[in-house]
Amino acid sequence: MPPDRQRAGLARAFFIFIVGLGAAGVLIAVLNGPFDSVIAAGDGLAQSAQADRGRGYVATFWNSLPLIIALLAFLQLLSAAAAEGRLR
Repeated sequence: MPPDRQRAGLARAFFIFIVGLGAAGVLIAVLNGPFDSVIAAGDGLAQSAQADRGRGYVATFWNSLPLIIALLAFLQLLSAAAAEGRLR
């Protein structure tokens, strides 16, 4: 493979990283309102401690989703850099 294409691999991975973070941010921003509505509706329906605890787990996961997405995107970028380093 020509050296120019090898260098383009990491640039492409960085572009995917930035675009992926932006797309995930937009998607979370769009879905945040409906998610809050579903959680609020489920608040009145929880009749047991287990149901309330499960709703809390789902809400905690939703609140930590931006961090999870950022970590996964960073791992993708890191693995692309490691793969390019192996090629040299």
